[in-house]
Amino acid sequence: MHTDLEKLVSREKIDQDTGEKLSQVPPGSFCLHQSWGAGKVTEFDRLNLKVIIDFEDKPGHALGMKFAAKSLTPVEENSFIAKRHSSLDELKTQSKDDPVSLVRSILIENKAKLMLDELEGLLKGRVIAEGKYKGWWDSTKKKLREDRQFVVPSKRTEPLELREEGTDPCEALIKDYEETRDLKAKVKAVENLIKDVNLFEDGATKLKKVAETIGEDGRKGVKLNFVPAFELILARDELISKVKDLEAEDNWVKINDILSVQEDEKIAELLESVSLHKARLLLKSFPDAFGEENWVDKMLGLIQHTNLRTITELANHIIAEGHSDAAIDYFENGLNQRTLTSDALAWICKERERHAEVIFDPSLSLSVMSSLETDQLKEEGAVRAANRLRDLVCDDRDLIPDLIKDADINTIRNFASRLVSSASFDELTRKSLMARVLKLHPEVQDLVAGREVEEEVVFVSQESLDERRAAYDKLIKEEIPQNREDIKIARSYGDLRENFEYKSSKEYQRILMKRKADWERDLRLANPMDYTDPDTSVVSIGTTVKLSATDGGDPLTYTILGAWDGDPDKGIIAYLSERGLLLLDKKVGEEVALPDAQGGKEHYKVESIEKFSK
Repeated sequence: MHTDLEKLVSREKIDQDTGEKLSQVPPGSFCLHQSWGAGKVTEFDRLNLKVIIDFEDKPGHALGMKFAAKSLTPVEENSFIAKRHSSLDELKTQSKDDPVSLVRSILIENKAKLMLDELEGLLKGRVIAEGKYKGWWDSTKKKLREDRQFVVPSKRTEPLELREEGTDPCEALIKDYEETRDLKAKVKAVENLIKDVNLFEDGATKLKKVAETIGEDGRKGVKLNFVPAFELILARDELISKVKDLEAEDNWVKINDILSVQEDEKIAELLESVSLHKARLLLKSFPDAFGEENWVDKMLGLIQHTNLRTITELANHIIAEGHSDAAIDYFENGLNQRTLTSDALAWICKERERHAEVIFDPSLSLSVMSSLETDQLKEEGAVRAANRLRDLVCDDRDLIPDLIKDADINTIRNFASRLVSSASFDELTRKSLMARVLKLHPEVQDLVAGREVEEEVVFVSQESLDERRAAYDKLIKEEIPQNREDIKIARSYGDLRENFEYKSSKEYQRILMKRKADWERDLRLANPMDYTDPDTSVVSIGTTVKLSATDGGDPLTYTILGAWDGDPDKGIIAYLSERGLLLLDKKVGEEVALPDAQGGKEHYKVESIEKFSK
């Protein structure tokens, strides 16, 4: 027992047990307190029965001897805790310059095994600042994994371990896999095997059993944890491809067998979860899994379930394999049927100068707004979801100008009106986006002030409506696809700056797109009528009016029909024509001035109004 403490015990100032415990932390020694951390004992204050300790944050702190005996733990002078007190700056430097050796020394001191929470408790806030510890550990963890002497856990419930010196790195890699239970950690372990596969001499022999086990582990995990289990089998196949003479046995689980029975949603989830490298490996297996005749349709079917990144990979793969027509047809049909997701629309917008050039036209602007409005409704009452189409509209300053540069005024007004009132954007963003519209089309300025002109219904006959629909169908199914094919052929001639065929085809595309937009508006506003019960008290749609010339000219007879029914040679005029508008609502006996061929006026009197008969 320390001599100072012996005297206090003999005088019964402290008890025997306290004296013996404090003798383990004499002045000049290091200790650890649960609350105050590392400390160095400076003296025993016999007069006040205190132990004076320089703690890390509390130098010269006094503890009652009985309390100190119970709460202090002695530590060796060369321990990490003692160094943290006496050589903190050196440890800080080591944590930056050589973090691996720092962790190794701590593990050696703790019998080669330590929980991550314990390691954090030793370093965080002392050697490494609170706010920097996570970043430090993330980078250090990578370096530890590269050093095969360490076993780095994937979960905080598992320990960080240090293998014995001289451990065979190949055996360590295999052992890492065998001792790992979590599927995600197993994937990481296989990736480490792949990374260091060159370390293996006669890898085909040493890794065959491991490869078989990896496949079985993946097969067993598919139902419970599909994504990491499938990743494991993918990693197994990559490992096999890296090892000379290592081949899969016929009875081993195969990617194609598992992939072919999965639902689209499951495959989409997998593609979105894995790295791009693994996603591309997976896409290459589609022909074997689904057949040469079906794999393209299978990939296209995944587009509605995936995000923009995955859609890009799917489309690029299909196009690279020579099936660009199928890809473009899919997107075009989706546009016509309004079934494309916002991510699919974002792909078209991003690829508007490359793969999607032939389907990028002004009507897409309205599809974009419809999709954003639908997504906004889905987000009502929930946290605002990530939306790559919305971000693209905001961030790509050329997108809106490109969308509307060849649009007719009705499409532009419709797009601008929906943009002004869209809840998908905050007020400042809406103003910024409208500025892009107004820069090209200042004539829609009235929409900003809320003075939108409403579109009026157009009355037509059922026959003319059927004819317009047939013409529209031909435009969509024949003329536009043919124009798209002409553009593709013209592009193959090269040098677009001097390519007359390409410029001509693109100009005709603009004409077709304007016609498409105009006819879509017409069909939307068309209201068919049969003219069987017109109002004959006045000139109205569906009536035949007889006119006499008040200045001695020839009499006229006109039949007033729908907006698309005009046939002047037969005396049929559309109610929206100049003469039709002048005659509407006139009664028998009233006069009307009609324009003549010379630009003058001819005066007529309404003699009779009768019901039109075919």
